[in-house]
Amino acid sequence: MNQLDPDLKRLLTWATKAPSGEAPEATPGFPERVLAGRRPVRATTLGEELQRSAWSLSLASLALIICCGIVLLSQHSSSPTTDELSSALGFLASSLTR
Repeated sequence: MNQLDPDLKRLLTWATKAPSGEAPEATPGFPERVLAGRRPVRATTLGEELQRSAWSLSLASLALIICCGIVLLSQHSSSPTTDELSSALGFLASSLTR
């Protein structure tokens, strides 16, 4: 079976013997001074959240439009062949004469 490390066993026994009370108050040190000097965080309003969402959706839409434009411009435009054009004109002429 797995044998625990003797140092780990010693730490586990110390943890079970440790008092389970509240930690004593620490003297103000560097972390407390940093937290005390921090500016309070201002809650955002509904209007600000909506504006942020509108900007992000607008940017996403712009990116999609640009990507679609690039794909559209990269497509090779080919003019219809003369056979296709003559058959289309023939169909149109026969439809108009009826």
